[in-house]
Amino acid sequence: MATTFTNARVFDGTSLLSGTRTVTLEGNRIASIGTDPAPPGSDVIDLGGMTLMPGLITCHFHPDFYKFTLAQGLAGDPLGKEFPPGVMMAMAIRNGRVLLESGFTGYVGASCSNDVDAQYKIAIAEGIVEGPRIRACSPHIGTTGDLNDSKLWWRKQVTPGTDVFFDGPVEMRKIVREYFRRGCQTIKIFASQGHGFPNRVSRNMDRDEIEAIVQAAHGRGAKVRAHVSDKPMIMECIELGVDIIDHGNEIDEEAIAAMAEKGTFWVPSLIYPKCLLHLGWGDAEMQRLYDHVRGILPAAQAAGVRLLVGDDYSGVFREVIEDDPLDHQVGNYGREFAYYADIPGLTAEQVLAWGTRNAAEALLDGEDTLGIVAPDALADLIVVDGDPVADPGLLARPHEALRAVIRDGAFVIDRLPPDARRTVHSDQGVRAA
Repeated sequence: MATTFTNARVFDGTSLLSGTRTVTLEGNRIASIGTDPAPPGSDVIDLGGMTLMPGLITCHFHPDFYKFTLAQGLAGDPLGKEFPPGVMMAMAIRNGRVLLESGFTGYVGASCSNDVDAQYKIAIAEGIVEGPRIRACSPHIGTTGDLNDSKLWWRKQVTPGTDVFFDGPVEMRKIVREYFRRGCQTIKIFASQGHGFPNRVSRNMDRDEIEAIVQAAHGRGAKVRAHVSDKPMIMECIELGVDIIDHGNEIDEEAIAAMAEKGTFWVPSLIYPKCLLHLGWGDAEMQRLYDHVRGILPAAQAAGVRLLVGDDYSGVFREVIEDDPLDHQVGNYGREFAYYADIPGLTAEQVLAWGTRNAAEALLDGEDTLGIVAPDALADLIVVDGDPVADPGLLARPHEALRAVIRDGAFVIDRLPPDARRTVHSDQGVRAA
């Protein structure tokens, strides 16, 4: 049975369309958008002016960070070793549901332990659990003695957690191919320090190691994303073909031009340093870099850089304040839209595109059409009671505003009023009011 939404305001992934529209879904795809009548036998849903838009996609997601705390990490306890692998997977399933309840129908992984992304993706595809669309990521790949390699060397783990360490281009190529074999579509590297970590040493990886990772990943059809902060390392990563820049605190006009030319994605992830500064954990240099990134984002947008939403949502502050500002809780992810839209020089429509159209490009890499409301696009959609362009803060209040979540053409969440539905029995169809 086809599903037809009538009287729908539509944000199509780029802009809010004028007036109201009729949108018909057939199977897992959008069949039409316009004023055509509903097909016979359609399930017709009158949205009464509510907004139909692409499902949101977060592009910096750690599915198994739920019980991690920053204090724990600083004490030398490695990420991904907080609990046994089965418990880490249970955290991911819990957090994936939180995403759906927040209106996010997909995520681009930014590292995980225990092959969580790839295995969770299999479980969803097999119908074992319900979850978002996933681009699976590897663990953090680093080098011996780098930022993430515990200085408590006598406590080295026998099995890896979220961070793994290799040295030299030969080892890097081999481990990239192994992670691809295990289902990873993105390889995550820690190219530099920074973004909340001490910046005593800029370089975590040598140039030939980064180059080997990129060549091996691209040779298998995978992407590479890099935690990178310092300008020289940012430029090196862009030059070598890293696909996604995470954080990029020292990005400037030269880096913007390079990213625009290469088509590099950028996830600025400013909520994390904002929270550190709010808690008094940052210093003058962190404040300077935070202000710098906020100030340069409009220039990146104007230059055509493919900006993305996503941040380090986890339990890092669980021991500091009761209301954890970066926890995996319903509504937290949506805060980014109002935050970025409030920056002078950016609009709500532009920022919404970071989490829909742009994010879909990062998620699917051209394999299909997603993140837009258009004929033949995959039907990952949400219904919002209100106008997220006028008030992007609605997306941080899903309990109040989120009325439906549709994943691959099927309702995952349905809070629409029962009297909004009817079925078209005749062959004449029903037009939007």
